[in-house]
Amino acid sequence: MSEPTTRKALATTERALSEIDQELERHAAGRGQVSTPGQLTSLRRQLAQMAAQLSTPQLPPKDQRLRGIGRVVADSWPYDNPLGGTILEAERRYLKA
Repeated sequence: MSEPTTRKALATTERALSEIDQELERHAAGRGQVSTPGQLTSLRRQLAQMAAQLSTPQLPPKDQRLRGIGRVVADSWPYDNPLGGTILEAERRYLKA
């Protein structure tokens, strides 16, 4: 894929990481609105791996890339949750990069 596609994927992934961090802060303050801190931390770890791969000159072949993060969100989160939408978009762009 092209470099602009990879840059967009990385930017979306970084935005998802930032939004997860904000949600974790809300949980720490007793105001978390979605998921559990454990699940958020797991999703964050996967997104960080995706960001690291997107930051390298050579991405793994598409059939060897991380998958499944979107399934967790789609199966258990409210459909209209903005953070969920950002995570789904990050995975979609990562898999297309």
